[in-house]
Amino acid sequence: MKKSLILSTAAITLTFAVLLLTSGCSKNSTATINNWGADLTKALTTENPFQEIELFYGTDRHSGGSTEPAKAYNADRGELSWGACSVAVPYDKKIKTLKKSAFTMTSYGMRPDGEYTLKDVRPLPRKSIETILPKRLARCPDKSALVFIHGVDVSFEEAALSTARLSYHLQYQGAPIFFSWPAQAEYLQDEKNAQYSIAQLTEFIKTIAQTLQAEDIYLIGDGMGCLPLCEAMTKVKLAPADMARIRDLILITPDINRTKFAEDILPRMHNTSAHITVYTSNTDDALTTAHKNRAGVRLGDVLNNTDMPGIDFVDASAVSTNMNGKPMVVKKTSIYNDISSIIK
Repeated sequence: MKKSLILSTAAITLTFAVLLLTSGCSKNSTATINNWGADLTKALTTENPFQEIELFYGTDRHSGGSTEPAKAYNADRGELSWGACSVAVPYDKKIKTLKKSAFTMTSYGMRPDGEYTLKDVRPLPRKSIETILPKRLARCPDKSALVFIHGVDVSFEEAALSTARLSYHLQYQGAPIFFSWPAQAEYLQDEKNAQYSIAQLTEFIKTIAQTLQAEDIYLIGDGMGCLPLCEAMTKVKLAPADMARIRDLILITPDINRTKFAEDILPRMHNTSAHITVYTSNTDDALTTAHKNRAGVRLGDVLNNTDMPGIDFVDASAVSTNMNGKPMVVKKTSIYNDISSIIK
């Protein structure tokens, strides 16, 4: 009832304003204003609500010094910093309304339907994150945290959109968090930047595990983002109770040299009991790019992986493994359904 009253009032006010303005205007101006008024009225009375998800983040990108959300951080290297941002999520009839949590809300008004939009970015001091996140999580139905680390050629904005899309498709009711490293548009430079980010990501994971007090923490890496994630898991030092919070390590088409992972990285991950799931694919675009730039088999390639017992390898070639946040038309079933069976 309150919504209807607000919308009716807005429409009446708009109509009055249009009549007032058109009284002394030319025919062309009158038509323009009338069209604008009709479009605004339609937007205000839309039946398709959009939802917002508030995400918390860590990044070692350099601040872009811009008030425009998409330009808040650039692709240069920086120090570890923290913050929060809001993403508008379009209403999807198949998924329906996002399940409520302390990180979500539903809004009505003017915005294009069918698009994910980064609405704002708010840098915060680390102490604020350590205070706000636990209190917010305490009000959620799900006392867990989902931490996403993106892959190659992904901007800060795209990382936020990817995390929001993941949260929406999973109908996630815990704390949605992401780490954005300074990925650019050049493969070999991204590889160097991924290595550079290992220390910052290690500190980021340590802080989340120690301060959030989540019952479960799910770490999800995509493509080249799996490299700093796995290296961080070999270096992070936590009390046994805090380390035990990290339940799952989910690697989506990991762009890591397979031999290096099996012989060097995996043996050094002895300090974690997290269950590891690796999604492989022979149709993933990012892995195709990797093969053009690097020799050797990647961990995300489809192979017989009996030499690494204890790790669940899932062939995801038949579904979309695209997690880069760029606008796209999904022609196949996405990987979200399978991930939801892990994050319950």
